[in-house]
Amino acid sequence: MKILMVSWFFPPANTIGAVRMGRMARFLSQQGHDLKVLAAEELPFPKTLPLEVPEEQVLYAPWADVNALPDRLTDAAKFVLRPFLSSGKQQNSGDSAGSEAQISTTAEQTQTPSTPSALKRLRSSLGGLYSNAVNLPDARIGWMPYAMSRGRKLLKEWKPDVIYATGPPFTGLLIGYRLSKRFDVPLITELRDRWVDDPYYPPPDWRLRIDGSLERRVIGRSSALVTVSEPWAEDYRAKYGKPVAVVYNGYDPEALEGAPSMGSSEDVALRIVYTGGIYPGRRDPAPLFAAMQSLNLSPDRIRMDFYGTNPDHVWPIARQYAVEPLVSVNPPVTHREAVELQQNADILLLMQWNDPREQGNVPGKLFEYMGARRPILLLGLEDGVPAAFLREREAGFYGGSPERIAEQLKIWLDMKRTGGIPPLPEAARSGLTRDDQYSKLDRFLGEIISPGGAKG
Repeated sequence: MKILMVSWFFPPANTIGAVRMGRMARFLSQQGHDLKVLAAEELPFPKTLPLEVPEEQVLYAPWADVNALPDRLTDAAKFVLRPFLSSGKQQNSGDSAGSEAQISTTAEQTQTPSTPSALKRLRSSLGGLYSNAVNLPDARIGWMPYAMSRGRKLLKEWKPDVIYATGPPFTGLLIGYRLSKRFDVPLITELRDRWVDDPYYPPPDWRLRIDGSLERRVIGRSSALVTVSEPWAEDYRAKYGKPVAVVYNGYDPEALEGAPSMGSSEDVALRIVYTGGIYPGRRDPAPLFAAMQSLNLSPDRIRMDFYGTNPDHVWPIARQYAVEPLVSVNPPVTHREAVELQQNADILLLMQWNDPREQGNVPGKLFEYMGARRPILLLGLEDGVPAAFLREREAGFYGGSPERIAEQLKIWLDMKRTGGIPPLPEAARSGLTRDDQYSKLDRFLGEIISPGGAKG
């Protein structure tokens, strides 16, 4: 089968979306499919992820940052308002020849009613309006003209049996839709996250109607859908009446070679590790920090290590619960280093928003954690898919109550003191490799698509 994959994320960019799509491309190529990839070049991520398909199979298209304009406009406004912004400084300090940095800093500190707050409101208003009006369907729309140009050129010479477009960003789905329509090629749409139904950043109603129209148009042309959890699949089947396959992210057995699941054997403290970003107020460690505070432990008893997490999202919460001495925030690491950190942790932290709308949200790192065979501490929704995984596979503890978390920490602390915390049984990760999941995708494509067009 000839497959064109359209994905913004792709190696060598080191991000979870690129890991999924890079390994999927490798698997489909190994199954004998004639696969090509249309991806974005020069992504703002470390270029540390190996490309595991031949370079000639990947067409990288440049992109434009459509959000640069609001920054330039507000910078221009700041320049125009600078005499007014600096007036407070001159009156307060008597220094009319201060540097630009000094003027800016002093103006922000004085907080006069007519200047910094007004500028912030201006920036927020301009940014919000511009974002909702121009970021259609998202901030990566500046990739579309370049990707369409590359895609049209390719499809004039090589016509695939199917276009497999993945999002987010949902710009990739629009590119897949337009190429599918232009060249009359069947389309499979993969939704790794929700588009219209995403509860995290709900847009204004007028913008939601536009997004809804775009989603209906793309999925209306799609022969089938792929998503990452069964609750989402059920919703899409009911909403659109299309075949839907569930393909989890999975884990990579080869990434674990030479890194046995030993836990933090050389450290007397219970070591909890988290790799990745957090969403303050939604997916954040507040319940764990509250539990740690209640136990009143020193750093030689328990430690929470973050890697690649924005420090500004961690330290305010740590200060709120007075657990700063128990917490470390470290720079981003490579995928290989993240795997080793997970293997050498006692406990792996996973966070989910404690909201019913999160039931089908399955963080990709859940499967990496399962592969590492270290017990998982899940904060958040107790009836979501991640909690079901932990319950059915006996892979750790889930809950949002600081009291319950504290009781579980006591159990792990005792285990650590009396011989260590053993790895999860091998059966806990059965069927969860990436190849297990991509085999399901391969069969699904065969059911939906035949050479020359969609079935049925």
